Amino acid sequence: MPMMNHAPRQTTADCSILKLLEAQQGLRSVIDDVRRVLGVAVDVLIRGESGTGKELIARLLHEADPLRCGHSFVAVNCAALPESLLEADLFGYRRGAFTGATHDRAGLFEQAHRGTLFLDEIGELPPRLQPKLLRVLQERLVRPVGGSEEVAVDVRVVSATNRDLDVSMGHEGFRVDLYYRLADFVLDLPPLRQRRRDIPYLADHFLHLYRDLFDRRHIDTLGEGARAWLCSCDWRANNVRELSVVMKRAILLCDGPVLTAQHLWSAVSRGEGERVRQGPPDVDEHTRLEAALQQAGGNLSAAARQLGMKRSTLHDRIRRHRMHTAAQS
Repeated sequence: MPMMNHAPRQTTADCSILKLLEAQQGLRSVIDDVRRVLGVAVDVLIRGESGTGKELIARLLHEADPLRCGHSFVAVNCAALPESLLEADLFGYRRGAFTGATHDRAGLFEQAHRGTLFLDEIGELPPRLQPKLLRVLQERLVRPVGGSEEVAVDVRVVSATNRDLDVSMGHEGFRVDLYYRLADFVLDLPPLRQRRRDIPYLADHFLHLYRDLFDRRHIDTLGEGARAWLCSCDWRANNVRELSVVMKRAILLCDGPVLTAQHLWSAVSRGEGERVRQGPPDVDEHTRLEAALQQAGGNLSAAARQLGMKRSTLHDRIRRHRMHTAAQS
């Protein structure tokens, strides 16, 4: 079933989502562009890689808009439902329209009346539904499946995609006219690797969020080595969502007051194998070794396993860095 969310009533653009996003320097231009369309009757297309926060921006558009915030925010993933279900969910249906339709049901357009409808992964919309969506966008009239009358709707449509729709329009059947109806205004979200200055802020945000959520209040801070490691990663797999998951795992693994680089490496190795087990090359090796030894309680064999190296190799590097450790076998 589609995910339906009802935003709390707001009377000001100064909402919690806005505060969270404004603190990220790499999103300043995006936030400035969001302000341009508040209170304006235009549909918005959000483009960006997976995990960059497209739904968060859609919610900001809704919650900060004085004309929409008091009404429903309704979201659907266009790739998650079969074509037949997606049509019925978007436009609604009348009793008897198909087997199992025992009563009339309002579609998502009607449910989002005077609010916002978020169409995630719009690039996956089946070709047969594209002209129907185009007509709704043009006329602001919805005809439920099995119905003979149209229903007027007042909805801001915010769509999102991680696909290059320019390519899709040329080769994969996405309608050009639909694209230009959806894209009254376009917001491009930069990937996390292009706004590395935001990573420490996001890491601290997730640290406090998950520390409280999981009752891990013994964790006081994020170590400097951990910050360096986080900032050096590309996060290409899933951007902010990937960072969030790694922080969540690391917090569950951390038993001391400082969340270290080793906690992060251990968190990644549990999910993605050897992808970044040893950390990126520009992270200070002394910090890596120190964190691994601390995590392993001075046990050289355990620390070597964590670092993905032989015990003899670890011992040589400890001597090279002139580290003093009461190492155990």
